[in-house]
Amino acid sequence: MKIKYQHGKFIFPEQISSSAANISCGQVGDATNQQPPTGSGVSVTCAEIQVSYPDLKNVEFYRHGWNSWSPTSWWSVTKPPYRVWNNPPRSLTAEDAYSDDPKVHQSYLLTAIKVDPEKELIMLIGSLGGKSGYFEIGEHLLTARKLPDKTDNSAHPAPSKCDKDSYVSWWVGIGTELSVFQAYAAALRKSLGSKDKRLNRYPGTIWSSWYSWFEEISEETIEAEIIPAGRSGYQVLEIDDGWEKGIGDWQPNAKFPSGLEALANKIRNNDLTPGIWVSPFIASGNSAIVQEHPEYFIHDFSGNLEPAGYNWGDYYYGLDCTHPGAKTWLKEILTTIYEWGFRYFKLDFLNAAAIVGRRYRTVSREYAYQEGLKTIREALPDAYLMASGALIGPSLGLVDGMRVGPDTAPYWDNTERKQDPSGPAVRNAALNSLSRYWLKPLVALDPDVAFTRSRGSLLSPQANEFTQNLARVCGNFSCSDPYSWLTDSEKNQVREICTEFRMPLSVKQISRFKFRSGNEVVDFAPWLYPTERISDRILAK
Repeated sequence: MKIKYQHGKFIFPEQISSSAANISCGQVGDATNQQPPTGSGVSVTCAEIQVSYPDLKNVEFYRHGWNSWSPTSWWSVTKPPYRVWNNPPRSLTAEDAYSDDPKVHQSYLLTAIKVDPEKELIMLIGSLGGKSGYFEIGEHLLTARKLPDKTDNSAHPAPSKCDKDSYVSWWVGIGTELSVFQAYAAALRKSLGSKDKRLNRYPGTIWSSWYSWFEEISEETIEAEIIPAGRSGYQVLEIDDGWEKGIGDWQPNAKFPSGLEALANKIRNNDLTPGIWVSPFIASGNSAIVQEHPEYFIHDFSGNLEPAGYNWGDYYYGLDCTHPGAKTWLKEILTTIYEWGFRYFKLDFLNAAAIVGRRYRTVSREYAYQEGLKTIREALPDAYLMASGALIGPSLGLVDGMRVGPDTAPYWDNTERKQDPSGPAVRNAALNSLSRYWLKPLVALDPDVAFTRSRGSLLSPQANEFTQNLARVCGNFSCSDPYSWLTDSEKNQVREICTEFRMPLSVKQISRFKFRSGNEVVDFAPWLYPTERISDRILAK
């Protein structure tokens, strides 16, 4: 299907101009000069959409990444593509390595182009039903089609007008920026059907061990936080990475001699929900499960295990969520952790289940990924699932909350990773999270932790306040500041914020980076895109 924008007008196929829905390939009709409907938009079903805009120059477009950590922001076609540069191991983790192309501007799930800056007119195209559409954006042409895949020894065929497997349900809308994103979110929610019962459920305030102790946690360090966390007003205490024997070996290590069930009981006895970090879709090569059952993991088309990402100083492998044995193992490990008493699960590195490779069943990689999430939900029917490293579209309706940006850090930016917008930093986490604010009606947004501490941090008090305002806007407050690290003033600040989050927060988006939060107007733009000196407020690593 072809759409054209020229001389300030759209030329649409006749059916779109008359608001017809469910247009199939081969039924697009003749072009017309009538203006398409605005506001609610229309849905169409076809293999490919092409939008040409020969008159536009220096086009600004919305680049949406495939998973939680993937770079997401408004960008310009005149710049190099917005992506992870010169770091293949990181690209394997934070991008879709199969479709990633350094020569092309890409987007996943949706994109938008600014067609009339004076009228603030935006055209948005997005896929529906929880599937990731794939977009290539050029200076004068935008192409939308099915996410590239490979399910056997030959490359997945290019979309054909006669190939119904290549059909995608699309939503096309035109309007002002906020209105068109809101309309797409509403259409996407409707397209999810019965799954929408799990949309937008918040977990309560969270203390997490990660951004202070990282992997150096122990039974002693966690126990020291339980009583202070309860008194501070937190509702969840989450034990992050560092408790396990190894990636894929999900049993407590020697630093937790009493086991995690006893620790979960102590957390619960202090009126806190026990929370835990686990990465159930990955395992390291030396883990028992990979050694004993390599058939449970995704292979390349030569029969070797296919690396799914890089962390902890080595590559790891992705679970084949279509394999019956793998699904049984997945249920067993999660049921065991659930029986220890944990009810909040931070599920990390989930994108590993969606890499291209050979699986037990020949299905699309996003279908396999969703099979894995459904298996997790079967094992944890009433637990809170916070998905990280998650595929955005395919996760909607299957998880409760979702990380919508890369890791934050106790510093503003990292000058050593300037060509990696997926790297840990407050700025990267905030830019991604705010650029995905339109997702708020669809899933609980996790912008990552806020900071109050001065110890062990390069953040100024003003930068700490920035992270707290980000939490307010997204509606989700978590923090990793150990109680013993805080001054009396900082302890009071934590208590006040936790009390504030016990009540519904009133937030309204005013513009791209400006919000009304309660009685305050918060503008993040001067921090993200400063036009004056702010070095007195931020420090970069």
